Amino acid sequence: MFRYVVVSISMASLILFAYWGLFTWVPAYLASPIEKGGAGLSVVRSTGFIIPMQLGALAGYLSFGFLSDRFGRRPVFVGFLLGAAVVTYLYGGLAQSPGLLLALGPLVGLFGHGYYSAFGAILSELFPSGVRATAQGLCYNAGRVFSAMAPAGIGYLADRQGIGAALGVTAGFFALGGLLIFGLPETKGRDLT
Repeated sequence: MFRYVVVSISMASLILFAYWGLFTWVPAYLASPIEKGGAGLSVVRSTGFIIPMQLGALAGYLSFGFLSDRFGRRPVFVGFLLGAAVVTYLYGGLAQSPGLLLALGPLVGLFGHGYYSAFGAILSELFPSGVRATAQGLCYNAGRVFSAMAPAGIGYLADRQGIGAALGVTAGFFALGGLLIFGLPETKGRDLT
């Protein structure tokens, strides 16, 4: 059980760091000048790019549970996080046109938010009922503590490397967090009594 706690804390730390590092800075990325690694949109215009992203997030939240019940927690979790890594890298590093940013936005939302639906299921299914709430709370909230550094850390990188490159770092955190799930058992269909 100790190994599950360590892997779960590490996984939550990496994923939540990626989440807060990305979504704290997306508005600034969209509004920053191209020469500073941004997308070069105005603050007002960037709002139109955030709304499709949030619609994608809603689709991610709603679809994850159905997909993980059908295919298993682990493969869907990995798929969402690797999807988040890829689209985040493309969005922050390679998307130069407003059309491409608009097309990728819903995918960033879908993959960058959808896995959140897994935390409750995966963490609660790992631990026996006598320690379930405590272990789940510890693992998730320890990750939140680590992720508190994300806005400042990504901001620091953005100042030195450009905001698009800094967002690329969050892609690596998504990927690493997704790979850590292989240190945990598949929990689909597990008896929770």
